[in-house]
Amino acid sequence: METIMVVFSATSISEKVAKFAIERAAKEKAKLILLDVRDRDMSRKVGELTGDMGFMGSEVVDQLKNAIKKQRESIIKKAFREIEEQAKQKGIEIEVEILKGPSADKIIQIAKAKGVSTLVVQKRMKESDIEAPFNVIRLKR
Repeated sequence: METIMVVFSATSISEKVAKFAIERAAKEKAKLILLDVRDRDMSRKVGELTGDMGFMGSEVVDQLKNAIKKQRESIIKKAFREIEEQAKQKGIEIEVEILKGPSADKIIQIAKAKGVSTLVVQKRMKESDIEAPFNVIRLKR
């Protein structure tokens, strides 16, 4: 059985990426894995930027960091539930994995362990109508 893994690392999940992955999995009768790569430094970096501006105290900055982390988790969980629903309606086997920290090595490690044949990786760029917001990478077995 083919296995397609979709790697998300942004705060938002492109509908184009999700639609492509679901359609490809249905066409290839493949298992679908959603991988959320959580960059633990994102909220810290935002906190440092706002803290460096000098008008916020450390308590407010800490609250901001926690709010960013919680809101991102909520957005991703909601998007994953919607993708899971759509995939299940099409009879696609689906699994969700969460990886902390940005690491290409860890992504490849998970892909090998799960027998992934195709990676769909969301780009870190503003979505446009001209270019696909993702890359498709076929892996050798």
